[in-house]
Amino acid sequence: MTAPPPGRPAANLMFSHMGLSVTHIEPMEDFYTQVLGFTVTDRGEVGGMQLVFLSRSPLDHHQIVLATGRPERMPANTANPQFGPSINQISFKMGSIADLRDMHDRLVEAGSFGLFPANHGIAWSIYAHDPEGNNLEFFVDSDWYFPQPFLIPLDFSKTDEEIRAQTEALCKAQEGFEPYSEWRRRIALRMTPFITPAEVN
Repeated sequence: MTAPPPGRPAANLMFSHMGLSVTHIEPMEDFYTQVLGFTVTDRGEVGGMQLVFLSRSPLDHHQIVLATGRPERMPANTANPQFGPSINQISFKMGSIADLRDMHDRLVEAGSFGLFPANHGIAWSIYAHDPEGNNLEFFVDSDWYFPQPFLIPLDFSKTDEEIRAQTEALCKAQEGFEPYSEWRRRIALRMTPFITPAEVN
């Protein structure tokens, strides 16, 4: 792992959401919706996994993702069984595509592995592993929504403007497309009384 250049500012990111690998997705969905009050914002299948997206805020498409794939007999945490072994991903929100490019450069410089830039339509992402193999995501929201999950490779050889234009055209061609602002207002109605559509910018 190489050190960042002297005087280089910290990367522009904010912690955003987590993905949990689960063995039985239905009772997990019931717990997070019925006990903790999350709303299901999307569901589907990708890469052999069933996914359920959950949020308590219309400003975030998802704050927790449930993803099948956890083995039936995964061993407990060896240090303390109170702490689980099944984090699917840790996600960090970034400010712009330029910030995402900067993070890509930092990861390459650091010799990170498992590096995969991805376009979800609703967001642009980089997936990478930390030194112990934990899956990290760095992402920027787009201005457009269509039902998830969705993933194609993100091509950083294109300019920011080309990426935005390509993504906008892709999103508008999908069934269920709407501006992300409209999706946020619509999903807020399902989250009442915690937040109202008038509070959504």
